[in-house]
This record gives sequence, structure tokens and C-alpha cells, in this order.
Amino acid sequence: MPIKDMMSQELNEKHKKLPVKRRSKGELTREKILIAAIEVLALNGIKGTTHRAIASHAQLQLSLTTYYFKDIQELIHQAFKLNSDRILSRADTILEAAFTTITNIEKKELRKTVVKEVLCQKLAEMTAEHLIDNIKHQAISLAVEQLMLTEIQVTPELRLLVQEHELAQLVPYEQLCSFFNKVSPELDAKIMYTVFSQLQYSQLTKQVSIDVNLISQTTRRIISWIMSLK
Repeated sequence: MPIKDMMSQELNEKHKKLPVKRRSKGELTREKILIAAIEVLALNGIKGTTHRAIASHAQLQLSLTTYYFKDIQELIHQAFKLNSDRILSRADTILEAAFTTITNIEKKELRKTVVKEVLCQKLAEMTAEHLIDNIKHQAISLAVEQLMLTEIQVTPELRLLVQEHELAQLVPYEQLCSFFNKVSPELDAKIMYTVFSQLQYSQLTKQVSIDVNLISQTTRRIISWIMSLK
């Protein structure tokens, strides 16, 4: 048996022996409260997000929400944090697919306009599909993300969380833009991120009639601009 296969088999055996860490009842209850808070925030906004509303939505006793989160502002902050973590974990999927598509093309080929046009169309289609899927299936997360971004105007305590959230979102965009712009990929990344974010927010109320053409045309326009195509 090759050494690589032997090592892989040994690691698999070790993992089988490792005990699975079970989450405590308290941890599960705490997460249930936070998930309910995210959904209440999307439905009612900040003012309508109270201990009572969250407890009712989670079908828990009011005393449990106040036990785990005595301060409603801290509860909302933690709900924003959980929502941010979830959004960031999903964003990696589409960007990894984009990186794979680009890196499969030789660098000298990327200089050819014909090759870049085909790549641009493919990346635009992938991006549009991802944005439409987010609008259809991640509307709550997007609504709460938008709420978090606007809430920092009146809640300075959220500023650090928002900065971390946006910086984490920008890193893969910058990596993507650096394939085509070595001088100022950070600026291109900010423009791309802002346009795509606002595009999603603008369609949240149009679940039945999402403007697919607008999304497709916008993604194609932005990506062709990033790639210096007409």
C-alpha cells in the first residue's frame, strides 16, 4: 500500500476513535434564541425585536431569553454576529468556483480578448446565479445584514463587527480582482462588493418577480469592467 494511502487510512482510524463533542442543552437553547432573534429582526426590525417577541418566535419561555441574554442589545449584537458568520461561510463557495475557473486558464491565454470574453460571460453567469439564489433562499440573512449595516449609524458598538464583516467579504473579491488589476484591486473589489450587495437588497421585496435581466446585465457589466473589456 502506498505511504500516502497508509497515512490517510491511519488518520481516518484516529478520527473514528475521537469522541464526538456533544453540545450541551444550554448551548442549543442559546443558539435557538439567536436564530429566532435573526428571524424577528428580519420581520420586525430593531424596535420590534424584544425579549418577548424572540421568546414567542422561538416557542420558549420568556425567562429563558432573559437568562441567557439579560441585555437585549447584546442579544441583537450576537444575532448580527451569527448572521454575519453564516453569510461569510456561504460566500466562499461561489468565489472558490470563480478562482478554479480562472486558474484553469493559462496566464498568457488570459491576455487574449476572445478568451477573456468567454471567461467574463462564464463568471457573470455564475455570479448572477449565486445572487439570485441568495435572494430566493437567503432573504432573511440579507435583510438582517442590511439592517446591521444601517444600524451602525445609531449603535456605534456595532461598528467593529460591521468592519470585520465587510473586510472579510472584501478579501476574496480583492483576490479575484487582482487577476486583472495589479495596481488597485482593492478599489475594484469595493465597487464590485457594493454593487452586488445593493443589487441583492433591492430585490428582497420581489421574491415572486425578481428582475433576472437586471441582475444578469449588472453582473456582466461589472465583471467586464473589472476585466477591462468593453
